Amino acid sequence: MTGSFTRWSGLAFCIAAVTTPALNILVSPHLPQGAFAVVAASQIYFLRQCIAARVALLLVFGLVGLQVSRLGRVGAFGTIAFVLALAGQVTLFSVEYGRAFTVDDYALYAPDMLNTAMTDLHRPLAIGALTAIAGFFFGSLLLAISLLVSRDYSRVAAVLIIIGLPLAFLTKGLGVYGGIVTSLVTGGLVPARAPDDAAARRALTP
Repeated sequence: MTGSFTRWSGLAFCIAAVTTPALNILVSPHLPQGAFAVVAASQIYFLRQCIAARVALLLVFGLVGLQVSRLGRVGAFGTIAFVLALAGQVTLFSVEYGRAFTVDDYALYAPDMLNTAMTDLHRPLAIGALTAIAGFFFGSLLLAISLLVSRDYSRVAAVLIIIGLPLAFLTKGLGVYGGIVTSLVTGGLVPARAPDDAAARRALTP
């Protein structure tokens, strides 16, 4: 039963790894320019957020499978890192889902209010987004460190994940091209987050 679960969660990681760069390469460059409400009102944005929400959900499934594969070999730090990473990923999923099915309506019927809410960092909409991003960043960083110190996992992949996460902020000024670079680095490493033992390699085999 556990082997089947980790196998499917490994497949979820692989699908997310392929979908994320594809989304940033094929869809994101076609987003309109302008204020957030203009972007959010477009069909391209709706499509992007629907795909992004599904990727976030796949990563939730993948994280749980990763932890299951580590049972019996993970200590307190690894457990805390997993809980924080999972909480950050679940929160990120909620934001992506909300932007797909809620923000779109506000962009169409109350664009000025939406623009004000997104630019005011003291409003719940902006606070929620920042909280999700921070939780995802720090949770994933701690999880990568946990994998780095574990001898059962690829240390190269863990190091590159640690490098790739800050890359999202360093390339922010590049717009969609920064997202492409970051997703190619971190997305390509998702399948490598699983353990290197035989059971884990089977878990990544569809």
